[in-house]
Amino acid sequence: MTTHPRSARPLRATLSTAIDQSGLGLHSGRPCRARISPAPPGHGVCFNGVPATIDHVVDGHFATTLQGPSANGSRSVRMVEHLLAALALAGIDDADIAVEGGEVPILDGSAAPWLAQLGSQPHPGTERSCVTLTAPIYLAEGDASISAWPAEVLDLTAEIDFPLLGLQVASGPVRPHARTFGFLRDAPRLHAAGLALGASPANTLIYDDAGVPRSPLRFPDEPAHHKLLDLLGDLALLGAPLQARVHAVRAGHRLHHALVRAILQQAAGPAPAR
Repeated sequence: MTTHPRSARPLRATLSTAIDQSGLGLHSGRPCRARISPAPPGHGVCFNGVPATIDHVVDGHFATTLQGPSANGSRSVRMVEHLLAALALAGIDDADIAVEGGEVPILDGSAAPWLAQLGSQPHPGTERSCVTLTAPIYLAEGDASISAWPAEVLDLTAEIDFPLLGLQVASGPVRPHARTFGFLRDAPRLHAAGLALGASPANTLIYDDAGVPRSPLRFPDEPAHHKLLDLLGDLALLGAPLQARVHAVRAGHRLHHALVRAILQQAAGPAPAR
């Protein structure tokens, strides 16, 4: 795997203007805010000064959480994946993000409200670098797996198979309007763990015990397409756009993170002999 600039690639880009969004945290249920500002070439995407890279991921339980070195007094920022996906869809490489409240606002549960506000501005003379694979990667954890193969473009597929939903397979372009989803029967367990305290039909596609959604579906396989959105956001933790074919089966954030680490390990090559 190599990370390299290519002459045919577009220029690195930042935001054309700063944007600001406030709302509830999906998990905390508390008010939070995110302000996204333009940043210079090579800055990358940073949350409260912490680079959005796999080295700063501290949790993948129901969300991707970033935190800088504790010695610097850095506070964690949870639920970064939807915003990272929106930045990737907008082609933005460099952005400075200030988050208040410890969590990126959930808004309507998708990346669409972020993407609607994001305008990109190229950095003249600064080409975008991409990440490519030289060999396939396969990882599994129980009945979940994720695979990646070399490809000329990013091609994502996600499979889910929940008892109330059945098998859903989504591929092709990532749909930013796909919302996060959950099941009413899981609410007591999640709340007891301090999770999903802000979830409601306004920001989450909630299925009741009969498998009926409490708000209208935006498209029939919306849950599977939201998994594509999460996957795209987590792949942004590579720090550069990926060119590969990726197939995730029943995968969550932690398996996504494992794939990112495996890709970077492939990039580093074998350890030197001693």
